[in-house]
Amino acid sequence: MLNYLDVGKGEEIVFIHGLGNRIQAWAPQLELTTRYRLIMIELRGHGYSPEKENIQVEYFAKDIIEVLDYLNIEKAHFVGLSLGGIVALEICKRFKKRVKSLILCNTTYYIPTLFGNLTLEKTKRFLKRNTIDQLNERLINKCLYNPKEKKVYELAKDAFYIREDTYFRSIQSALGRNYFYDLFSIDVPTLIIGSLEDKVVPIQNAYLMHYMIKSSNLIIFENAGHLSNIEKPELFNSAISSHIQEYQNKVS
Repeated sequence: MLNYLDVGKGEEIVFIHGLGNRIQAWAPQLELTTRYRLIMIELRGHGYSPEKENIQVEYFAKDIIEVLDYLNIEKAHFVGLSLGGIVALEICKRFKKRVKSLILCNTTYYIPTLFGNLTLEKTKRFLKRNTIDQLNERLINKCLYNPKEKKVYELAKDAFYIREDTYFRSIQSALGRNYFYDLFSIDVPTLIIGSLEDKVVPIQNAYLMHYMIKSSNLIIFENAGHLSNIEKPELFNSAISSHIQEYQNKVS
């Protein structure tokens, strides 16, 4: 069983973190427990989840559904950031009946293999000359719009937990996956969140996904980088609440 946190009461929201992150990445969203039930799950090979084999998107998705089965949750809202967004798309593709709605944050529908392999090789070369802690710092600086903002930096630092035994396989897990055609078939309410200054996933991805998912709304944050939930927590949480309220209004 994966490592997870289950807190709060109300509509169930599953939070799926990004590459090299752990449950702590969602700390700013814990205030939502006053209104919703939050299930924050660590992907296999991440954080303290014990499983370290089969580091692939299909298994990430299957694991999350198994957690929901264990918790007797039939359907939920899924929030995925970066790699977590790709996992959310996989869940919607394979387990659509389990999905009430999607919230796709700072993510994409396709990571070209060539681009991913270049990133992988650069990271391997970096680690030959530097430590894991230095890699963490490098990633934080790349992900944040303003890493000099102390509170935001500390939250981002707590979010990252690079595991040497699984990190490279985690990078490879989503390479070459293309959900382009699947986007057209998504008909559940979808919220897409992007950041103008995202250096990891260019903002064009958010616009393209919004165009292709007809049931989607789009929110763009200014003065934010890749970790929009940490950099703009009030706006991020408000966006989630508004999205779920809109969903509840439609089904009631």
